[in-house]
Amino acid sequence: MELTLDSAFSTGGLVGHLSYLLLVLSMLMRVMWVLRVLVIASALVAISYDFIWLKDPIGVFWESLLVLVNIAQLSITYAKNRYERFTPTEAGFVNQIFPGLSNTLKRKILDAGTWREGRIGQHLTAEGVPVDHLIYLAQGEVEVTVNAHVVGHCHAGDLIGEMTALTGAPATGTAQILTQAQYWTIPSQALRDLVAHNEEINQAVQASFHRSMLTKLVAANQKIEAFGGTADQPLP
Repeated sequence: MELTLDSAFSTGGLVGHLSYLLLVLSMLMRVMWVLRVLVIASALVAISYDFIWLKDPIGVFWESLLVLVNIAQLSITYAKNRYERFTPTEAGFVNQIFPGLSNTLKRKILDAGTWREGRIGQHLTAEGVPVDHLIYLAQGEVEVTVNAHVVGHCHAGDLIGEMTALTGAPATGTAQILTQAQYWTIPSQALRDLVAHNEEINQAVQASFHRSMLTKLVAANQKIEAFGGTADQPLP
């Protein structure tokens, strides 16, 4: 096809533009499977362009290879995701806290942390001390105090340390285990590495932190109302 202004806006030219547009869009995607789907779509359009308008067998070959490679990668990802297995405790954690992630990425997060048994009286965070880990409470009850005043309790399914785990800032309160407990914990640095190197994990972690803090805020407001206060008054 001769390159002219008319050819650039002809039917064939527009098909060629669409192929590159889809390729550019794919580079903007943060979710890998979406990126690969757009690359496949771009390559399929390019195959049509090469075959029908350019009569270019070399272009058809390489674009076809691009389609096959990306389909193979999607198939591998699907297989890994489908056959990843979790224990009931693990499943309860990752499906609640990271519901939108693939099983492969859920496993990656799980393996970066460790499961531990908590003892009565153990401190998980200390007020004013930098938080160096994030905790998911699978079993048990934790009391949270600020300035020696009880301000709340954490139960199974709650996150502890999410407000400062990524920043390393001092804990806003002391979290002490009241009953026998089981929890999953990940060092803050390991968590920072995960969110820095995988955008899907970063989005899932930020969303889970937002949900957790919102839930705790609602619970705190309900407690304030129960004591006849307002949202501007401190908890007793």
